[in-house]
Amino acid sequence: MNWFLIALSAPALWAASSHIDKYLLEKYFKHQGIGALLIFSGLIYLFILPVFLLIQPRVLEISAFQAGILVAGGILEVFGFLIYLYAIEKDEASVVIPIFQVMPVISYIFGYFILGETLTEKQIWGSLLVILGAIIISLDLTRIKTSFKTKVFFLILLASLIFSLDGAIFKFVAIEEDFWVSNFWASTGDSIMGLAFFAFVGNYRRQFLNLFRTNAAKVIGINVSNELITLGSGLLFRYAILLAPLALVQTVNGFQPFFVFLFGIILTLFFPKLGRETLSQKIISQKLIAIVIMFIGTYIINQ
Repeated sequence: MNWFLIALSAPALWAASSHIDKYLLEKYFKHQGIGALLIFSGLIYLFILPVFLLIQPRVLEISAFQAGILVAGGILEVFGFLIYLYAIEKDEASVVIPIFQVMPVISYIFGYFILGETLTEKQIWGSLLVILGAIIISLDLTRIKTSFKTKVFFLILLASLIFSLDGAIFKFVAIEEDFWVSNFWASTGDSIMGLAFFAFVGNYRRQFLNLFRTNAAKVIGINVSNELITLGSGLLFRYAILLAPLALVQTVNGFQPFFVFLFGIILTLFFPKLGRETLSQKIISQKLIAIVIMFIGTYIINQ
């Protein structure tokens, strides 16, 4: 399969997961806080690690250095998600998400210095168009007043640095080692953080335990499904970066706001109780312009 289609599948799944996250946070996690969600996400990997071990039994054959930096990358990824959550608490997603479009640029820098990757002139111009379209589709034009949010900007910049570095670390090891072995050790980092939050952060632990006392069956079912979707998107992303430069795959991830909008329309029209999307003429026009720009950029990238 073409690397682009694999890379495009990841933001599609992440977009679906974001709608599920929103549903969970509003219906079940509103009073429990983010601690319960973070612990659940980390601990679920304890059940996923044996699956990776069954797929590829030689996980212990990797060097201690390579295993260590993969685990560190997994831990970094969780901290990046925490920073993102702090930013999203300070402002709306329409402010936060466009800032994330610096990630392909940061990934290009890491890809160049760590992996020796470069892009062609067409790929650079196409990527810039996709990034521009992603910014436009993420903006909330209904807000009358806009201002530069310094704290939010630097929080997302830091999260972008962490996510980009994690991607570069994974590729640095995985291009020499087995894909599933690398995923095993990266996911071990996620599990360690879930256990650490549960053991050492009392507030998070209380949120987690209280959640299971009240909505155990429903939360487990929905959250396990959501974590499997997130796992699938992460595996697709990691596989895609083995086939194409890291910066290009991160650029394709810019399609996530497009899929969020698309799934939002479907929910609004057919499942309004699960989610709604604003469908005013102004918003539709904005999104369509952004989508056209993104697909032009995509066409240029694939030439």
